[in-house]
Amino acid sequence: MISEAFERCVQAQIGDSDRSELSLAQLCAACAEVTSMSASIVLAAEDHPQAAMAASDGVAQVEDMQFSLGEGPGIDAYAAGQPVLVEDLAESNSRWIHYVPAALEMGVAAVFAFPLQVGAIRTGVLTLYSESPDPLGDAHLADFATLAGLVTEAVLAMQAGVMAEELASSLANAAEHRSVVHQATGMIAMQLECSAQDAFVRLRARAFAGGLGLNEVATQVVERRLRFER
Repeated sequence: MISEAFERCVQAQIGDSDRSELSLAQLCAACAEVTSMSASIVLAAEDHPQAAMAASDGVAQVEDMQFSLGEGPGIDAYAAGQPVLVEDLAESNSRWIHYVPAALEMGVAAVFAFPLQVGAIRTGVLTLYSESPDPLGDAHLADFATLAGLVTEAVLAMQAGVMAEELASSLANAAEHRSVVHQATGMIAMQLECSAQDAFVRLRARAFAGGLGLNEVATQVVERRLRFER
């Protein structure tokens, strides 16, 4: 069973360490091992679309691209609270007009995104990637849904005892690469006197229009080389 395989992989990752010290990268590695697919785990909140992220086998670039574009299966899965299953990305008639060609160029052929949630509480997304089209049978679908539930439980356990707006120390390293984006978003919100969500949309639009990475534009804002005007 996938739950038993997952538990064995997690235990192999942490050894004799306390379960609360499990990192997001280790959790992601366990998902990749039990599914034999590349995997990413993104933690999200309303004001932080990608509060922390870990990925296996080079798919971090795919997740970064999805984050920068603001479109893709992971974003839709989180927003809707429902799995988004794309068995053949090349044949999908989706509305991800920028994501699809970029993901295909990066070697992604199939994507399966599952929200991490318990009831109304949604903490992020588990996304599995295949390098070839992958028809998803009922057994695999059930296994992947079970895995998403196990990841959700693990993340909530890692966050136990921590304030809701903070990340546990075991998750902090996974959040560092997005800190400049969060800081820039706050600065833009003050400059434009708007919400953090609207400020993030403006930041992302500037990056896309200029053909730049989101981190690059965010760094310009934080270093006060770029200011947004109303």
